[in-house]
Amino acid sequence: MKLPIPWKKDKLQFPMVRIDDRLLHGQVIVGWGHQFELTRFIVASDRVKKDQAYVSALQSLVPPDMNATVESLQDTAENWSEKRYNGERMMIVLESTGDALKLFKAGAPLKQVTLGGLHFREESEEVLPYLFLSRWDRLALTELINNGVKIVCQDLPASKSTPYTG
Repeated sequence: MKLPIPWKKDKLQFPMVRIDDRLLHGQVIVGWGHQFELTRFIVASDRVKKDQAYVSALQSLVPPDMNATVESLQDTAENWSEKRYNGERMMIVLESTGDALKLFKAGAPLKQVTLGGLHFREESEEVLPYLFLSRWDRLALTELINNGVKIVCQDLPASKSTPYTG
């Protein structure tokens, strides 16, 4: 079932980029994946890439009509900048704001990032019910904004998107 969404489908840019500390889970796969008819998820994470059991577990979460791969941040940046993702309805999922900044600095043509789920951690403050940011998160996001990357907060596709300005 498709829900009404506050996005103009003709304005969507792929790959979509989402920061979610839980990476792939039902809200991402069903909520975002089915809503936007995504065919692929890329988990861009140096940490996860080193853990084959975790990679297998994440890949097993997606339905047969979708694909999930795990790539290093450098490989993701290279593949994206070399236009290997062109034409795919896909989402790149990052674990942290630091990873988003690393991806950008590695050369990914990052234009917009959606903050979708950063949960409570020590020394983080609640910005929205699903978004807790630390001082380090804010510094990374500010650097991205200063480099022209648009940051929005949105947990579900049907939820209102809120701009993050710092």
